[in-house]
Amino acid sequence: MSWEIVAQEAAKSVMAGAGGVIVSGAGGVMRALLRRLGALPEDPEALRRAILRAGERDPRFAAEVTAELAAVTGASTQLSVLPPATFFDRDDVRGVLSRPGTHLVAGLHGAGKTALVLKVCQDVADEFPGGAAYVDLDEFRTGEALRVAEVQAAVLRQLGVPVDTDVAAEVAGQYLRALVHRRFVLVLDNAAGVAELRLLAQPWPSSLVLVTTRRLTDDLWSWAQSPPVQLHGLDERGAYEMLEDRCTGAAASEPAAAGDLLALCDRLPFAILQAGALLARRRGAPGAVAAVRDELAGSGDPGELISRCLSRTVAALTGAARDDLIGLATQPVEELSHDAVTAALGHRADELIDAGLVVTDGGRIRLPRLIRTFARGLDAAEDPDAVFGRLLAFYRDNAVAADLAGGERLRRYPIPPRLTWSRTQTPIDWLETEAPAIAAVVPRAHHHGRYVEIVQLCGALEPLLTHRGHHWLLHGVNEWGIRAAQALGDRVVEARIHAMQARILTQLHQLDRAAVALAEADRLLDGGVDDALMQSSVLEFRGSLATAAKDYPAAVDAYRRCLVIDEQHQLVRAAGLHHRMLANALVLLGRPQEALEVLARAKELTTDIRNDARVRMVAARSFVALNNLPAAAAELAHARQLATAAGARRYEVEFADLEAEVAWRRGDVEGARTRWGWIAQGYYDSGDRRFDEYLAKLSLLPPPPR
Repeated sequence: MSWEIVAQEAAKSVMAGAGGVIVSGAGGVMRALLRRLGALPEDPEALRRAILRAGERDPRFAAEVTAELAAVTGASTQLSVLPPATFFDRDDVRGVLSRPGTHLVAGLHGAGKTALVLKVCQDVADEFPGGAAYVDLDEFRTGEALRVAEVQAAVLRQLGVPVDTDVAAEVAGQYLRALVHRRFVLVLDNAAGVAELRLLAQPWPSSLVLVTTRRLTDDLWSWAQSPPVQLHGLDERGAYEMLEDRCTGAAASEPAAAGDLLALCDRLPFAILQAGALLARRRGAPGAVAAVRDELAGSGDPGELISRCLSRTVAALTGAARDDLIGLATQPVEELSHDAVTAALGHRADELIDAGLVVTDGGRIRLPRLIRTFARGLDAAEDPDAVFGRLLAFYRDNAVAADLAGGERLRRYPIPPRLTWSRTQTPIDWLETEAPAIAAVVPRAHHHGRYVEIVQLCGALEPLLTHRGHHWLLHGVNEWGIRAAQALGDRVVEARIHAMQARILTQLHQLDRAAVALAEADRLLDGGVDDALMQSSVLEFRGSLATAAKDYPAAVDAYRRCLVIDEQHQLVRAAGLHHRMLANALVLLGRPQEALEVLARAKELTTDIRNDARVRMVAARSFVALNNLPAAAAELAHARQLATAAGARRYEVEFADLEAEVAWRRGDVEGARTRWGWIAQGYYDSGDRRFDEYLAKLSLLPPPPR
């Protein structure tokens, strides 16, 4: 990790403290700096240079500051992948791997590398309050090339850090800034070499980084900070326990045969599990262990033995269950809900679960990698594409039903008939839970020519952006949606998706790219398309883009043009939205009284609570500009209640910023400091460059009382 990054973040923590906000780790950093530097420069850049020079001269000082910075505790997360419920052996190795630092674990397929490091994560969860992240690097490869920025973004998001860019250099910078503030656990599974690890595993002395590899090369030996852990088989006791757990009483009844069988498995966990699956089907038969041993004798190595075990396990399945296994293994989604599996197969996967071929974690089903690879090499009686078709229909039907349950809004995708929402989970929560799976099925759907389903999924996911964000995931889905709409020759649907891309990119402040997307939407609609709602919607997004670019006159003009269309075509809901957006642009243009007049009409036309909350937030801004602080506070309080009732979580920073502004103008300096400080803390913790903006606001406040 670059000492320059540490010095920069240390200087930020001190400057925040000068503004009265103690960000995570600031106290320890301040004490370390005072001991080493004495009086601290007041200029941020001079302070950064002083810290940088001191650390370059004194490695112990650099290590102390680095350790003190790693103090963020508010992002604690749980791993999305859990270790086996029952874990055997490896006690000594677990102790070694639990110490802070970077550890390398090497071993063959099936040696238990992933299970071991995930068990260690579980062991030490309380010691690393900054959260835990797991990434299988094989899932982020295109050929042999690792998509490093995607890995870094995935790690940040698992640690609770929002990522608002896909520019590789910006993601890499945030990765370094954000992680320097945490004591966390990071698992990098299936590393291929040192080049990729140098970009992902920095020397974070207070954190725990666990790296697994199938091939311990010379460069990995040299790179490892401590002697690599090379996994072989379990010890004799652990191997017996694993076999007994798989088939109770078998090993005890035939100890000699069990010892031979475990030796055939090289006591490798995955091989034992598969041998145990064969044994379980002979449960209670005399000489069952010896029979399985003899059946597997002659296997050249554990890999061949695993393949033979799987062959026999699969051969014992019914024909339907065998097809189920192949159908699941060939799907693009590695982890599915029980409902999705049932829909794809036409029935539950009980036989596969009973045979130990699938793993059930947290209400979801997944195939271990070795079983997935094996099953993909088998021939199925049923075309696996039929399984995919049913899975795609499951996601399409449920996503569209979830969208329709949200009430009236602009939709331009073809809506299937007779879809209603009947699940206990709320529609938006279901969309959020299943969005990664939907994103995984869309590329295959395109290759299968399922263009209608793709544009339906794109449209149905639009509310997720409004309520929960997930900008880059939705952007990726929409790219396939554009191709699908082009294949269908549907200019209106294509224009809608381009416009949604513009909205996403505007919110991510990628304004040049947003302008290109809007220009394409305009081009598609200019070809004689008679769709007033779409014309109004694209103008709305153009107003949002102008607002983000701080071109407020252009924003006002765009929204007024929206309202002309709305009035001509009696688009009541759209008119309510556009009056609110026009009012916001007028506030930013310095015309708050005129904004309040526009908002009066917006309130009359707005019927849903989320937009009512937004109307009242703009009203609060108008009253702040007019220095009518009681009215501003009342509107803000009402807006918070409405946003909470609507389940809209995206506006917390905006609320806090407005509340700080009201507090400051009322003379409540500490109230303003608390709210701006909360925003600054969040941006500091996540390595977001907007921290500097709120540090500047805090610097306007008088020093806090001593």
